[in-house]
Amino acid sequence: MSPAAITALVVLGFAVMLVRRRSLATLLVSAQAMVLGIAALSLARGRPADFLVAAIILLVRAVALPALLTFTRRRTPEPYLVIPATTVLVRLVLAATVVLIAAASIPPLGLGDRPAEHAAVALLSLGIAIVIMRRPALLQVLGILVAENGIYLLAISVPGGLPFVIELGVLFDLVLVVTVAAAFTHKIHGEVGSGDTDLLRALRD
Repeated sequence: MSPAAITALVVLGFAVMLVRRRSLATLLVSAQAMVLGIAALSLARGRPADFLVAAIILLVRAVALPALLTFTRRRTPEPYLVIPATTVLVRLVLAATVVLIAAASIPPLGLGDRPAEHAAVALLSLGIAIVIMRRPALLQVLGILVAENGIYLLAISVPGGLPFVIELGVLFDLVLVVTVAAAFTHKIHGEVGSGDTDLLRALRD
C-alpha cells in the first residue's frame, strides 16, 4: 500500500480523537473508510476476482455506514455541545502514547508490509482509545469503526487478501454492531436528552 494512503488513514484516526463535533467526526471516519476502499481497489490488479469484490464492499461500506450514523445524529440532536473530559492536547498525547506503545509491542505479522502493519495496529489502538476517552455515545460508535478500519487494513495487506465471504461476514457483524449502537444512542437521548454517556451515572432504577 502507498505511504500516502497509510499516512492518511492514521492522520484521520487521530483527527477523530481530537474533534468535538459528531458531524465532523462522522465525515472523518467516512473519509478514512473511503481511503481504505480506494487503496483496496488499487491493489485488486493481479489478485483473484474475490478480492475485487471485497474492495467494492469496502467502498459501499464507506458510504452506507456513515450515512446510517448521520441519520442517527440528525434524529438525536444535542441540546448543547458536550464538553470533553480532557483537553485536545491531553487526548493527543495519550493517543500518541498508546499508539507508540502498541506499535512497538507488536512483533512482525509476516504481511511483508511493515508500515501497513504499524498503521493497522495504530488504528486498532486509536479506536479503542476513542471508545474509552470520548463521552458522546455516537463518537464511541465511531471509535469502533476506526478500530474496524484497522482490521480491514490488515485484511487487504494479507498476500492475496481475504476471501469475499469473510469480508461479507465481517461487514454483517459491523452493520449489526452499528445498528445496535445507534439504537442505544437513541435510547440514551430519550432518557437524558443527550448523547453524553457521563449523564448515565445519574440514572437510578
